[in-house]
Amino acid sequence: MSQYFATMNQRSAGEEYDHSVIWVTILLLALGLVMVYSASIAISEASRATGNNTMHYLIRHAMFVLISLFAAAMVFQVPVRVWQQAAPFLFLGGLGLLALVLVPGIGREVNGSRRWLSLFVINLQPSELMKIAVPLAVARYYHQVFASGRTSPWIHIVALIVVLIPVGFVLKQPDLGTALMILGAGCSVIFFAGISLRIVGGIIVLLIAMAPVVYFFGLHDYQRERIHTMWDPAADPLGAGYQLQQGMIAIGSGGLAGKGFMEGAQKELEYIPEQHTDFIFTIVAEEFGFAGSMVMLAAWAIAIVQGMSIAGSSRSSFGALAAASFTTTLLLYVGINIGMVIGLLPVVGIPLPLISYGGTAIVTVMVGFGLLMAVHLNRANDMTLRGLL
Repeated sequence: MSQYFATMNQRSAGEEYDHSVIWVTILLLALGLVMVYSASIAISEASRATGNNTMHYLIRHAMFVLISLFAAAMVFQVPVRVWQQAAPFLFLGGLGLLALVLVPGIGREVNGSRRWLSLFVINLQPSELMKIAVPLAVARYYHQVFASGRTSPWIHIVALIVVLIPVGFVLKQPDLGTALMILGAGCSVIFFAGISLRIVGGIIVLLIAMAPVVYFFGLHDYQRERIHTMWDPAADPLGAGYQLQQGMIAIGSGGLAGKGFMEGAQKELEYIPEQHTDFIFTIVAEEFGFAGSMVMLAAWAIAIVQGMSIAGSSRSSFGALAAASFTTTLLLYVGINIGMVIGLLPVVGIPLPLISYGGTAIVTVMVGFGLLMAVHLNRANDMTLRGLL
């Protein structure tokens, strides 16, 4: 693992918090509130008929922001060793919730997918929680392996099995986008734990070879349709390609400086379905243009670079792996969301973190930031499981 982190910047012992990450997070949360407000004003007459007013999404999103800030504040005050000990229980609890989601009558089904558990006034999406629970469990496993001195290549096979079990549950919902995110988060821990690059190369070759089989026999019809749409959105401009085409029109119409806040025509006329969730980047690009989009991406770049720096400064293998995995997850979030909105990737239902409207997703990301701060605060502690348990 040291080959990945040896060159990372070491922080001074007197620094208590990473203020750059804190301010970037606040900036992104504020931008999310502004964008959700802009999307809320464009709510359709059909939505009003259901009893939702123009501030419905903003009020709920603001509530989620407050909950997420409280959750992050609580998380980063808990010592990393506590999260290390709790990791297996969080993983098993998450698996139990994923199993409940698939039970007819318990899991809430929307548009053919059973992904939520209804808990009074909120809907809990357990698969979002697994984006944190899986990498923590795998990081705990490797920490234990390193403490025992085991170095066999087979240790990575065990880690991969731990990752694939929840991925299988999520695919059954079905939710390909979230399954890929969990897979990426878990596999990033395996990568940073020091798996041979030759093995990584072999796995990549194997995945490429299996791609046709997965495409024809492993994907649902609508998933294959999304791949077709990515290559040629104009083939079905009023059907499968409608959302992508309208999103690209909105992004292109923003130009360099954008049309101005609340001035986006594509948004106001509601040409883009789900513009307050997965396609909220189209509102950013249309109203604030290329310049505004680059400012947002720069903020994410700072968070990602600082996250890897925190991972590199931790003397705990668990802390380093957990921080690196969360940071990689952020990179995947942003990369996949923007990639699908601009037509470089299939539309898979991945929100733009801290910007898109949503409950469980924003709380999960903020819990991850809380863990990142906890690793930073405990970076000087070289913990081993033998000393803890």
